[in-house]
Amino acid sequence: MSSVPSRLPGIALLALLRGNPDFRRLFLASALSLTGDWFTFVALNAFVYHRTGSAGLTALLFAVESLPGILLMPLIGSLTDRLDRRRLRIACDLAAIVPLAGLLAAFHLGSVPMALVSLAVLSVSAAVSSPIPEVVLPNLVAPDRLPIAQATLGGLYSSSLLLGAGLGGLVTAAWGSTATLLIDAASFAASAVLIARIRRPFSTAPATRRMRVRTDTSELWRFIRGTPTVSALLLLTAALRLCYGIVGLLPVYALERFGATDAGVGVLYLAQGAGSVLGPFLGRRLTGTSPRRRLLVPGGALAVFGLGYLALAQAGSLWLGILAAMAGHLGVGACAILAINGLQVASPDHIRGRVMVTAFGLSSGLQGVSSLAVAPLTVVVGMTGATRLLGVLAVGFALVWLLYALRLPEPGE
Repeated sequence: MSSVPSRLPGIALLALLRGNPDFRRLFLASALSLTGDWFTFVALNAFVYHRTGSAGLTALLFAVESLPGILLMPLIGSLTDRLDRRRLRIACDLAAIVPLAGLLAAFHLGSVPMALVSLAVLSVSAAVSSPIPEVVLPNLVAPDRLPIAQATLGGLYSSSLLLGAGLGGLVTAAWGSTATLLIDAASFAASAVLIARIRRPFSTAPATRRMRVRTDTSELWRFIRGTPTVSALLLLTAALRLCYGIVGLLPVYALERFGATDAGVGVLYLAQGAGSVLGPFLGRRLTGTSPRRRLLVPGGALAVFGLGYLALAQAGSLWLGILAAMAGHLGVGACAILAINGLQVASPDHIRGRVMVTAFGLSSGLQGVSSLAVAPLTVVVGMTGATRLLGVLAVGFALVWLLYALRLPEPGE
């Protein structure tokens, strides 16, 4: 392998996209569906708020979006490992068009309950399909390309948030919610076509259609308990998401601390997104090819997240806040994606689906818990106090986790 791509992530990424058509199709399919999702979510937020005038009900949309993945986690994990993953992803992409039609009807009828039910159905489809790219990635790229492929795929969430939310707002304002929903439906159809064109197998394990949810779940937890690297990385994922609620305070810092307008809120979120996109690539460079660093670098990245928000608590101007937010989310991006990459490497194909679904479920559930906890916490100790408390918690957990990780056996290549 050439040494140039290893030093220059952009060149390595372009080489991977050009040289691996299957990864390129997976990347494009994921980018299309994620961007389309943000189109719909922006339009849905606006619809619910304008119909009800309730900020609380608008916030409920995040719970409706995340709950199916948590409640159905054992079933989804078993589905991902027992059924044909390619057909499952295609079926989910095509099935998502049905609740989009329900949302279209809800918008035209002015029915918030119908919109919430349609979102719940759409969220079930997303909960099943979202982990599949992470599960199949080791089967589509060579082991030495897996870190750059995972960093690229992982950065899609933040980049699609920046692109999808921004464009979604513009499209909805210019052409209305119908155009937004039609674009999302087209993105799902295009994703299904791209997935169908991937030639490499989505699984190397023996095929079986027998569903054994209880047995599969028991096997999963035996594997987690018996594989220290996997249990440690899942614990790290949980710690990151338990502290993640402080991100919801970014708009408050912009408006109250820095005296900025809505544009200032947007700039802080832009800094957050930029850090989250760049973090995985920086983390990959620090990790290199060292198995030991696969554990140590994501733990250090969690500490960077905490330190970034401790700096935000001290920031006295918008520009310092931007730097602090970007630094903190460099840590978020590196920690989250390197942890996923470590789980991919440590999990054999026959159980990788359940491991990835568990990681996704932990992320959604604990991030929701953290977000709910921040509001009363700010009432008790104030915005700055809540930021410092969760920042210190992130740094403290990172230090404890790093000490624990140093005692683990070195993960395999």
